[in-house]
Amino acid sequence: MLSSFHRKELCIEMGEKNKRQIWTKAKSAILTLVCTRVLIGIIIAIAILLPFIFSAGLSGGFSGNYLFSSGAAGPYYGASPDAGILYAGMPAAKIPALFICAYASFVFIMIALFSLDFLLRNIRKELVFFRKNVRYLRIISWCCFAVAVIMLCGWPFISYVLIFVAAAAAFFGLLMRVVKNVIDAACEIKDENDFTI
Repeated sequence: MLSSFHRKELCIEMGEKNKRQIWTKAKSAILTLVCTRVLIGIIIAIAILLPFIFSAGLSGGFSGNYLFSSGAAGPYYGASPDAGILYAGMPAAKIPALFICAYASFVFIMIALFSLDFLLRNIRKELVFFRKNVRYLRIISWCCFAVAVIMLCGWPFISYVLIFVAAAAAFFGLLMRVVKNVIDAACEIKDENDFTI
């Protein structure tokens, strides 16, 4: 059993630990916002550079033709077909399907990332149970489902790997729907409490 002196000492020590806490909610929100914006930049860079990746010939140089280089699609970063894991040995006939899936997905990914950015800005302003956040979560979930459908449509033309990407996107969309429903219910409770007071 702790004496009152020891309890006070323990409380003071715990308070000092909380004051020395390096990681806060505000810092976490800023980090997540920065990571989201970096990811937006990466997706834009990939969308711009994707044609160049496939214009690189087997020698690793640029041929000037953005979609195909002498009938073979070599990896951008390697000199031989074995150098690249993702694109090596991909028949030139599959590249248009890859472009269609990639750019169609990029549209929905960008919409989801910008919605996430708006959501994080509201959270930083401490507007957690806010109707617009429900809307942003709904947009993100529908974008995930759209990417899943695009990947499912593209797998027969590109690779079986897209089935797993589609499953992951659909699962993430389902999680977003659950979070949206929880936030929506919390908004209703908050609105009822605001009207009561």
